[in-house]
This record gives sequence, structure tokens and C-alpha cells, in this order.
Amino acid sequence: MARKRKLHNIQPTEKIKLDATETFSAACMSGAVMVCMTNPLWLIKTRMQLQMKRAQEEQALKLGREHVKRPYRNMLDALRTIVLEEGVSALYRGAIPALMLVSHGGVQFVTYEFLKGHLGEYTKATRSNNTDQSGVYERLQDSLGYLSMGAVSKIIASTITYPIQVIKSRLQQRNQTAEISATGEVEIVTREYKGVIDCAGKIWKREGVAGFFKGSIPNAIRVAPSAAITFVTYEMVTDSMTIKSS
Repeated sequence: MARKRKLHNIQPTEKIKLDATETFSAACMSGAVMVCMTNPLWLIKTRMQLQMKRAQEEQALKLGREHVKRPYRNMLDALRTIVLEEGVSALYRGAIPALMLVSHGGVQFVTYEFLKGHLGEYTKATRSNNTDQSGVYERLQDSLGYLSMGAVSKIIASTITYPIQVIKSRLQQRNQTAEISATGEVEIVTREYKGVIDCAGKIWKREGVAGFFKGSIPNAIRVAPSAAITFVTYEMVTDSMTIKSS
């Protein structure tokens, strides 16, 4: 209630500062909306990335087409096949861990704001009051700081939430896939996960803790640059809008 009254009393040009809880909540709510809208697309993407089309076709000729599921031809074919074979609800497999993953954005923004606050204190302590804040060197220094904080916050958030990402991908994959065995042979593997807990238990039993972090390093390298650019762009746009409104 106090926060609500505070929002009613602010001026149109006044800058609102959200605390860590409010930042985390806003990020989680926006993430939940995104999951509801995009989960079917993520499921189709995951399945098309994991399928070995040529290997499946070869195994179908070898074992018989009634024993091997036909690979998806394209996105629309995948959508139609999933609905016909598994029902509309199958498009939302992995939605529970996906909703849990909205905490990723919350962790990222809270971490970024924490680092940003400390950078601001460091900048005030190291720069004199007479220093031109709009100078080329100062703006370059700020940009590098935003780039670093954006990348670090993304890596931290990705690492913390990566086990949930692994479980989500496992739940979304097709229950019958072509895989390469330890001997180098292509084989058809059938996997059935009853839910999040069942999937996590099987990963723990078969692969150990390392199974929850498979691919985490390439993922961190992939997401860090985009997050760094996103945050420095966000800060630049925010600064320009603040200057125009003042």
C-alpha cells in the first residue's frame, strides 16, 4: 500500500527507482507471459534441432517404418504431427520448468542492479566533482562498465538456472529419437519422462551432477555478448530520454 501511494504522488518526469524485490517480480511476470505465448515454438525448435533426419530415415528402412517415427519435414509439419500424435497439450510440455526459468530474468536484473550500484559508488569515489561526465573518456568508461556488468549478470543467471534449462529440454524432446551410441552406431532410443521430478531423478541417477550442466560453458559464451550489448543500449537510451525530459 505504501508503494502504491508513493506511485500516485510522483511527478510525470520523476524517475522511479525499483528495489531488488520489485525488479525481480517485474522480470518474473514478464517472463511468465512470454512462456505462455512462446512455449509451443520452443518445443518445436528443440525437437527439430535434436532430430537426426537422415539417420531416422535409414533406421526406418532397416527396422520398418512402423517401428520408427517419421522425422519432421518443417515447422508446420512438426506442429501438425505433434497435435495429431500427442494432442494439443503436448505443445506445452516443459512449461513448468519454463515458468521456473522466469527466475532467470529476475536473477539477471537483480545482479545487474547490484553491480550497477557498486559501479556508481566507485565512479563517484574515483572521479572528481569537476570532471566532465559527458566527456569521451568518461562515456567510454561507463559503456565498458555496462558491457561488463551485462555480461557478468547474464553468466551468473545462466549458470544458476541452467539445470532447469536442461530439464526443460529433456521434457520437450521427442520420446523417440535417433542417437549415436558409445560404439559410434546409430540407434533408436525411446525415453519417457513423467514430469519434472521424474526427469531430474533420471538425470541424477544416470549422469550425476554433471548431467545438469551439460553445455553450460558454450551457453554462457553464447548469451554473454548479447546481454552486454542489450544492457549498454538500454542505459544509453535511458540516459538520452532522461536528458530530453529534463
